[in-house]
Amino acid sequence: MQVHHHRMLNAPESLETATANPAQVSETVTERLGKSDNPAKIICDLAEANAFCESYGKPHVPIMSTFGAGRLHVCRLQGSWDLDRAAAENPNVLFRSIRNLPFKHAKDTSKEWDDLTFQFGPRAFVYADKNRVIGFGATPMEAERLVTQFSKTYLKTPAPAGGDFHLIQQDGSSINCHTVSLPPETILNDETLSLHYGSGSAEWHQDFVGKLQERINGLSIFEGSPGTGKTFYLRHLIGVLKESHRFFFIPTSTMGVLSKPEFIGFWADQHRTHANRKFVVILEDSDAALMIRGSDNREQVSAILNLSDGMLADFLRLQIICTINCSTADIDPALLRPGRLLCHRVFGRLDYAQAARLAESLGRKLPSARDYSLAEVFAGNETEEINRPRIGFAA
Repeated sequence: MQVHHHRMLNAPESLETATANPAQVSETVTERLGKSDNPAKIICDLAEANAFCESYGKPHVPIMSTFGAGRLHVCRLQGSWDLDRAAAENPNVLFRSIRNLPFKHAKDTSKEWDDLTFQFGPRAFVYADKNRVIGFGATPMEAERLVTQFSKTYLKTPAPAGGDFHLIQQDGSSINCHTVSLPPETILNDETLSLHYGSGSAEWHQDFVGKLQERINGLSIFEGSPGTGKTFYLRHLIGVLKESHRFFFIPTSTMGVLSKPEFIGFWADQHRTHANRKFVVILEDSDAALMIRGSDNREQVSAILNLSDGMLADFLRLQIICTINCSTADIDPALLRPGRLLCHRVFGRLDYAQAARLAESLGRKLPSARDYSLAEVFAGNETEEINRPRIGFAA
């Protein structure tokens, strides 16, 4: 899409126009609105609204306080936006913003904008962050116009990148997600994939991708000791399927969210917003949530059973990928039932010959003839100073 370099302040309903003749604007707005938009008294509870960031199904404070119980329509668009230029060209209508400054000794000294809210008219708002723009208006056409105009003006051609995943966070009764982008080098070609995981791995990968594209739900288990490359592979998978699938990551400490009633509403909102995507949920180091049911994990096991198969799974349409360090012999048998279990893959240690080929491709030698985990090959000799790729999501 071509980027047209003109300011949003030239939009038909700008804040400068709105404030230049307040009496005229007030009369025009009153004529457009029905009685339902101008009640005698409205009480808005802003206690649980976010101050800066819009979340699904819950507008932030500027929107709630402006529209109240009146007509409100929303239009969303995913993409990459030039927030620096948007903020610089529209300082008079920048209603809320967050400015992130670099650490004192950081290598990257650039300053970044985030969570920008512009008010282009009395009832015309645009919220923008790095990955989305959202328009708020009194009519669907106005909301779409705001998004389209902002997109034409500030759309940024994305740089080469890997995939991205969405970190699910729970804040009280609210469930939100934060987007994490991966670098382009996380996507591997077939030769590199075979170097890391041995012969036949590229063929297995293609088969697994086909299953994720065909099925709308199911459970996959990646088994292996720490450092064998389970998450390293998931980074690759996220990049390969970035156009067709939307990946979500639930940290171990937040895994209790699986059994929360609010979780169902969250997925319903996600499916409405991203109707053309399949959803994959990643549960890393999820041994406790998959092991034979006991008093300490019964709710989590039941939640995964319901999410991966059955009537609830048909509604939520989630693929679930769990990584474990234990053996599948310790896993609750109900999770391994044919029809529910889509894939079980063991990520083993590399034999010396395979590890040596990988080490040679990285320009180093192994200290002794034995088997190695993927992480140990990248580490090499402990005295060497090397540039290691990130293996886990937390890296």
